Amino acid sequence: MKLIPVMLLLLVCSDCFLTEDTKDPDLVCPSKAIGAVKSEDVLLPCHLEPPMDASAETVKWKHGNHVVHHHHGGKHDSSKQWEHFRGRTSLSSEGLTEGNLSLTLSSVDLLDEGRYKCSVHTESMNKMCYIKLNVEPNVVCPSEHIEVTAGDDVILPCRLETPADASGKTLQWRQGNNIVYENEKHDTAKEKERNTERLSLFPEELAAGNLSLKISAVRLEDNGKYQCSLISQLVEQKELLYCSIFVTVVSAGDREVVGPDEPVTVEVGQVAVLPCHLEPPSSLSDLTLEWTVNNSKVHIHRSHKDNPSMQDERFRNRTSLFNSELDRGNISLMLKNVTTEDAGNYSCFVPKLDGKVRRVNVTLNVGKF
Repeated sequence: MKLIPVMLLLLVCSDCFLTEDTKDPDLVCPSKAIGAVKSEDVLLPCHLEPPMDASAETVKWKHGNHVVHHHHGGKHDSSKQWEHFRGRTSLSSEGLTEGNLSLTLSSVDLLDEGRYKCSVHTESMNKMCYIKLNVEPNVVCPSEHIEVTAGDDVILPCRLETPADASGKTLQWRQGNNIVYENEKHDTAKEKERNTERLSLFPEELAAGNLSLKISAVRLEDNGKYQCSLISQLVEQKELLYCSIFVTVVSAGDREVVGPDEPVTVEVGQVAVLPCHLEPPSSLSDLTLEWTVNNSKVHIHRSHKDNPSMQDERFRNRTSLFNSELDRGNISLMLKNVTTEDAGNYSCFVPKLDGKVRRVNVTLNVGKF
């Protein structure tokens, strides 16, 4: 009769032993930092091990002291969320039932970079783990197309969208499928073939995110599509961040000055525009430009500026070029307050142009109509 209570006691103690052996699950975050690219989405992994349904529990993500995402009572509570993250975070409802607390953060910003805390709170446990997020800025090319004359120097602009130190990063410039410049590993044979002493970066500006490439003494074979690429050291897949620029190289001997087919006719007192341009269009900002009529100097542009001291007195303060369009080959002259004495045969001349035609004539007729 005394054995029965003992057996019952053993059974009860056995149940107690099993209960004590059951431990709470661990909350696991990756020890390695997660990398993301600005403006893209990223997943910050966090899960319970072994899996446990956490859909009804309090799940919280924080970035520093700011609440990134707060899941409570089976739903997201946006009232506790920091404004910066509002509308950009989510947890998987299905994943929560399996212990997956991973956070999806959309439209990543550089301000999102840093350490995150993933935590879960139940009646019986309070678990947390940490994960670091690194964010790479995008690479942007301000110009999609650049035209340059053979023999000139050209800068292919490329920069980080948000200023950041790029001095320790791997930067590549490609022309088509060929690597023409890489700031870490260099292929000596390719360098000799491409004559890469003509190619250079701006080392002192890499710390500010300037990835631009300078090509000196441009050649016809430099024509084509260029790609500025940054190999990310933060994103696990080493994703290439890049932008493209198309470079058109114009042979200096192919350029010519072109004028209008018909005379320009205006009334007294009006503004006359005497058309003149370079064909194919290319930059004139480094060249001397001269407008004359009957051996009188109408307008002189030299060393990147107008030279009124060389101008005939009667044209002073009445002439101008379209300076913002000189890079596109526009040499047209604007003449204000036209008088009958202004009528004549004007000459548009680019003396140092290495081309077929350097001078054209434009006839100006002035009258009262």
